[in-house]
Formats: sequence, structure tokens, C-alpha cells
Amino acid sequence: MLRVDTDEALPATSIPDKRQGEMAPLIQLDEGLLGTLNEVFAGTSLMRDQRKVRLVVKLRAQVDVAWTQTRDAFLEIGRALNEVDQVLDDEERESLKRGFRKLFPFSETVASQFRAIARAVDEGHIPKDALPGSYGTAYQMALLNSEQRTIAEKEGLLRPTVSRNTLIEFRRLHEGVQPRTARGPDPAKMQAELGRLERTEVKMAKALEGVRKRINEIRELLAMEAGEA
Repeated sequence: MLRVDTDEALPATSIPDKRQGEMAPLIQLDEGLLGTLNEVFAGTSLMRDQRKVRLVVKLRAQVDVAWTQTRDAFLEIGRALNEVDQVLDDEERESLKRGFRKLFPFSETVASQFRAIARAVDEGHIPKDALPGSYGTAYQMALLNSEQRTIAEKEGLLRPTVSRNTLIEFRRLHEGVQPRTARGPDPAKMQAELGRLERTEVKMAKALEGVRKRINEIRELLAMEAGEA
């Protein structure tokens, strides 16, 4: 990511007038990140130390990767849980809930939150890119109804960096806001349903291909047995 001499400090004359020009050849930073670093560390000498700048930028990149991986992990778990729930009957689902902790490293309560998050994303209520990396925060976002989401979006709350407490307070202040009666088909929901059906179609096609292959194998074996007889 970075090309710097970690032991060499940036010359003081390059701060602030020449900072961007001096750092550009050494560190791959966009103007937005550079501006943020200047703002965060204003009044300190950090921006004159290439090694420290490198470490902060590296940390930010590592956190971004881990944050995304965490979000993707609980989203995929939620999707898998929802997929299994659709296959099980009522009695089987209840049995799974009662014995959930014996099978998995988290509780049924956490699992229900994963399910709700996955539904909110797959049904088109929340963009995946807006999903926070904390499942607890993402769950609070998933609990918003359509009207609350509209208000939250206008207030800039549908973003991955929003805090759990902010969403809890928002829900408290807007708990009386009810969704309007739907008029006609919802394009977002239809698009989400289409995506789910297309994924199901692919899985079923692969399963059907495997069934057909096995049928042919069995027929060939039976034909060989009949010929030997």
C-alpha cells in the first residue's frame, strides 16, 4: 500500500503547504483520506512522520477489510438460517430453536438477529453497502419500518458507520411512525425476490443435474447386471 522510508521524517517545510506534494509520491492516499488525516491529527506532528502515517493508513485498511468480512459473515449466516427455515416444518423449526446452542457457537437470540438482517437486505430494505459491521447495530437498522427508513435515510443514518445507540435513540423518537399502506408492487421487494428465486433456480438446476447423473449411473449398472445374468 505504501512506499515510505519508515525511519525518515517528512521535512517540516512540507507541512502544510507542500504536504500533499511531498507525500503523494511516497504514500498512495486519495485527497479525501489525506484531508481526513490532516483534520484528525491537526495540532500534532504525526503528519511529518512517514512511519506513523504509514501505520495509521495500514491500520485503516486492515480495519476496513476486517469490518467488511465481519459484515459479510453474519449476513451469509443469516441467509443460510433463513434458507433452512424455509425447508423445515413448524415442529422441526421449534426443535432447532430449542437445541440451537448445542449445534452452533451462538444463541438462538443472536441467530434471530442474523435472520432479520439477512431478510432486510435480501428484501431490498437495506442496501448491503449501508450495513454496519456490528450485527447488533445492523439488527437495529433492520428493525426500522419503511417510513422510519425513509426518515433515517434523509438524516444520513443508513450508513455503515452509524452507531447502535444512535439507531436505538432514533427508533425511540420515531416509534409511532407507521408505514403507509402499500400501493401496487414494490420494485425493491420484487427485485430482491427475483434475486432469491434466481439463486434458488441455480441451486435446483445443479441438484437436478446430480439426480439425472445418478439415474443414468443406476440404469447402466442395472443393464450390466441384466446382461451378465
